Order: sequence, then C-alpha cells, then structure tokens
Amino acid sequence: MTKVVAFSSGGKDSMHALYLALLNGINVDYLLFVKNGSKSHRLNSWLLNLVSESLGIPALTSEKELPRIRNTLKKLNVSKVISGVMVTPEHIEWYKQICDPINVEHYAPLWGKQPIAALKELKKLGFQTKIIELDTSWGSSKNWIGKDLDTEIIQEMEKLEKEQKINPSGELGAYHTFVLDCPIFKKKIKIRDSEVFWESSKGYFVIKNAEL
Repeated sequence: MTKVVAFSSGGKDSMHALYLALLNGINVDYLLFVKNGSKSHRLNSWLLNLVSESLGIPALTSEKELPRIRNTLKKLNVSKVISGVMVTPEHIEWYKQICDPINVEHYAPLWGKQPIAALKELKKLGFQTKIIELDTSWGSSKNWIGKDLDTEIIQEMEKLEKEQKINPSGELGAYHTFVLDCPIFKKKIKIRDSEVFWESSKGYFVIKNAEL
C-alpha cells in the first residue's frame, strides 16, 4: 500500500496544509522534517517529537540533498507528499525536482492563497502560532520575536505588505513560526523554558523545554 508524507517544519504553513489535507480526507502516514530549513526550525527541530505525539503521526527526518529525500520517499513507498508552499515558485520547483523523477504527487493546498487571508484563517481556526525567527530588515518590529502571531501582528503585517516591505507568508525569510496548538492536535505544546538571541537583524526564539 502506498503512503502519504507531509513535509513539516512545525511552522504555520506546513501545519495549515496538513490540517487541510486531513479535512479533505487524506490519510497522512508520516511527517518528514528536512534539515534544510531556517536556523530557528533546525534549533527547535526536537519539538517535532511532541508534534508527532500530539498528532498521532510518526515523524521522520531527512538530510537536505534531493537524492536522499527521494530515497527516503521510495523506501516508504510514497505516492503523495503534502507541503505548505503558498507563494514562492522556487519552492514549487524544489518539490517538482523531488517528486517528478519518482512519480510522486505534490499536494500543495495553500498554493496561490493570499498570505493575509491565510493568516486570518489560521487565527479563526484557533491555531496558536509562535514567531521563532524574525528578520527586522523587512520592516518588522523587534517586539514580534517570541510572540504569538495574533490579530495585532497580522494587522501590522498587512500594513507592511501595502508598503511593499514584507511578504506576510514569511516564505522569503521575513519570519518563521512554530505551531503550539491547532484543531488537529490532541494536546497543546506548553513551553516551559526558552531564550531569545540576536545575530544582527535576525532574532531567534529557542524553545529549550516544552511538554504536552
């Protein structure tokens, strides 16, 4: 029997895509974390064990090289992968390079969606999303780091988008997130210890201890 894999960093878009896939009746067999994402996702990658436990879906990791990712998918007999790509053609091309040579379908339910609309939808659905990386060179406030992605921040992003300073999806590197709670979680992830550090214009929120 073929399998379905959801690529997941634990961030808002990959979790939103997973939510939509499950809502549409797609049975997801595995989560896959690829070690090529943002620094904040790599620093917080251990949290995927909690995500996996809360979802009841096993989590796997892969190195970033495309042949290694393809090999992982082939070993699992995967027929479909799910991603949270929304606005970036280069990201779609990356998945195409993975999937086409091994005849795997790429399902991207957020593709073409307006980023602000997606953020408002997450808020309406009850996603609790923490900002774990921030690049203030895009015009964002340093105060965003470590905060929940709430209505106030979404409104600020909408203003920055109109000023052509930021893409609210975050796909271009303005910020990255981690989902602590959402409708498909059985238990919420509770942060017990964390720290923030900065490297020039980039801030990082590192979760040092957490539990369900």
